[in-house]
Amino acid sequence: MNSRKVKREELGRFGLALLAQIEPRDDSINRWKGWLENYQFDAECSDDDYRWLTCVLALESVNSGNFGVGSVLVDHAGIIVAWGHNKVFNPYFRSDRHAEMVVVDKFEDANRNVTKLEGYTLYTSLESCPMCLARLITSRINRIVYVAEDTSGGMIHKLKDLPSIWIELADSQIFSNACCSQEIVNTAIQIFSINAQELNEMLRNR
Repeated sequence: MNSRKVKREELGRFGLALLAQIEPRDDSINRWKGWLENYQFDAECSDDDYRWLTCVLALESVNSGNFGVGSVLVDHAGIIVAWGHNKVFNPYFRSDRHAEMVVVDKFEDANRNVTKLEGYTLYTSLESCPMCLARLITSRINRIVYVAEDTSGGMIHKLKDLPSIWIELADSQIFSNACCSQEIVNTAIQIFSINAQELNEMLRNR
């Protein structure tokens, strides 16, 4: 398991290194790879770089045959302590391996003595689904931020529709849209859309 941490000043180089490893399977992936490589962080959006990295990871996910969602966990000092992307279909089918699940698993497995996540923020390229939302509430990560809304499959915008115990548990956490450029929001949506319909059809036919 990769236990490396990424300092904020290293984030750009780290993301570009991930992009360099992507060997695009089709033209759309190649196009988004080039766009992400040339993106300039928006100085007016304080966390634009973290959101950009979730999109880099989302593209890596699509290229590996999974849903295009990426996620990173950042500690109180701004250091990335875990990252990952959706792995539902590859390397083998695992129904629980959504991006948020992968990241939280990685962090909890590597930090078994950490019980307080005050000041930690999880960034995800797409609004979390019901399964991931319940996991994030249980994790007690202080702040959950998503880049793009998912009106058909996301649950954060319907948080108040959860059973009362989950609403109560989530009361001390912050769930919000990302403060980032509209370009990054659109990118997150477009990357997810590359293969979402195809993979959803595969799930329906299992």
